[in-house]
Amino acid sequence: MELSQPLIKILKALQERGAPMDNKELKAAGVGTLTGDGRETLNDQGLVTSEKVRSAFVHTLTQAGRDFLATPPKPVVKKPAPKPKLPPVGLSPNQILAVIVLMAEARELTNTEFAAIAGFPLNGRDNTALVKRGLVETDKNARPMVHQLTDAGWSLARTLHETEPPKEGRSAIQTLFTLMANVGRALERLQLSHGEFFKQTQTTTVDAAPAPVAIGPEGVEGAIRAAYTALADPPGDWVGLADVRDRLPGVEKAAVDNALRAMLSQPGVRVIPVANLKSLDARDRAAAVRIGGEDSHMMAIESS
Repeated sequence: MELSQPLIKILKALQERGAPMDNKELKAAGVGTLTGDGRETLNDQGLVTSEKVRSAFVHTLTQAGRDFLATPPKPVVKKPAPKPKLPPVGLSPNQILAVIVLMAEARELTNTEFAAIAGFPLNGRDNTALVKRGLVETDKNARPMVHQLTDAGWSLARTLHETEPPKEGRSAIQTLFTLMANVGRALERLQLSHGEFFKQTQTTTVDAAPAPVAIGPEGVEGAIRAAYTALADPPGDWVGLADVRDRLPGVEKAAVDNALRAMLSQPGVRVIPVANLKSLDARDRAAAVRIGGEDSHMMAIESS
């Protein structure tokens, strides 16, 4: 049984006295008085007997009351708060996969290219539903038709894990949502948007013999910054490490690698892998720098 703390204090006071007590004595003991509902509760449960003597009630602790005090209280187990109900995503598994594929490729895809990547073409009801919700733009005048993700589509892709997946294909889709949640956390930590992360590598056109950057008083780091500045258009844009290295002839790869790693601790400097490894050629792979257990191929320096 459960009792309020004031009633338990009265029981303990009666136990400590070892004799009946009236309300004046209970009050003097600092536990208040036993009246009304409280008296009825203890009497009904057989923990206390209350007898009116003249004009005052005298309360006596029963054996049941002593047994109650001798029984350790049950720990209060707090029920876990129910998980907030997530809004339904409102898309079929294939429609969700279409959004993810278009995000990962971060470019226009012909229906032929899309089918080769996703394993199914984006047409019929799936295409109509995505276009109607404003998540995908489809140019049906092109042959084959061409799809690309809209701003609303990018927004949905970033927040997929905050919605309830459809029941069909739930296990696989739930796993995908978990992956997207972790990707989002990682990009937030790197201070990268999804668009920047999945952006296709653009091969910078440079002269066959790019102007070399001299090693000045600022050393290899200064030369890297100068090479980046010459290549970035606009400033702060992503530049391939292969192009940066081309402007540093004679500088050992290890020296450039060490300088790049050291620069990562400075504000505004970012060096990342390319999301689509298939887009890399042998030159890009050879120019990569190993950071955090993976090869990175692009760098950016935000203008201060």
